[in-house]
Amino acid sequence: MAMTPFRSGLIAVSVMASGTALAADIPPRPASPAYAAPQRPYDIVLEIGGGPQIRPAYEGADKYKVMPFGEFTLHYLWLPGFGEIKNGQVTDGFSFGPSFRYLSRRKSSDYTDLHGLNDVDASFEVGAKFAYTFGMFRPWVAVRHGFGGHSGVVGEAGLDLVMRPTPVTEIAFGPRTSFASSDYMETYFGVTPAESARSGLAVYSPGGGFKGVGAELRTRYEFSPQWAMVGTLIYERLIGDAADSPIVQVGDANQFTAKLGLTYRFGLKLFN
Repeated sequence: MAMTPFRSGLIAVSVMASGTALAADIPPRPASPAYAAPQRPYDIVLEIGGGPQIRPAYEGADKYKVMPFGEFTLHYLWLPGFGEIKNGQVTDGFSFGPSFRYLSRRKSSDYTDLHGLNDVDASFEVGAKFAYTFGMFRPWVAVRHGFGGHSGVVGEAGLDLVMRPTPVTEIAFGPRTSFASSDYMETYFGVTPAESARSGLAVYSPGGGFKGVGAELRTRYEFSPQWAMVGTLIYERLIGDAADSPIVQVGDANQFTAKLGLTYRFGLKLFN
């Protein structure tokens, strides 16, 4: 029997409709695991860097020197069994991170004001920094323990006013105070009887407590998600037993520091 054009078209449409229904019944092929995006691309995100700084030659000095400084920031941390320890987001609430400081060797023969005093080896301080952010304000405290030249406990506390004029720019400004244990104060501001006999400075034994007050201005500009420039200006006025030290009396209680550096942010996958 001859097939009319109308009947031919009807059969073609029926076949196409059947094919469409069959295709819909077949579930799509799952993506290959090799190309699936991981749910947690990094277990830790760090930012490291550094640059030059101008700072007092030693605490209480009236002379300055140029030396390198380092930057280290923990942005994100995930640990097995604990989950997300730090999320790295700029949100209100508590946050924490590591706190480090390096103090170069104080060699008395390099400075006229220190002749006769004992040398102080280089020190490395390790500790933590805790902060609480609410709106534009961020109070914080950092506490560290010293190794090497001193074995005391030191720290700082402050209140930052944080402004973000652009998504890649942050400006933080606020007051600061510093404190130290008697071990630290004795090392950097004390004068023993033997040192007094050699240097002519009065015998002095400071106690622990507040060491200084001042202010800090810090700026940050991100060139890219990985690279940023940071700049810091710090003023500290030594107070209390630190200011009364004969070492400071022949030096200067007003201490200024300026830093400028580059940092690099990167992530690491530590766990499966």
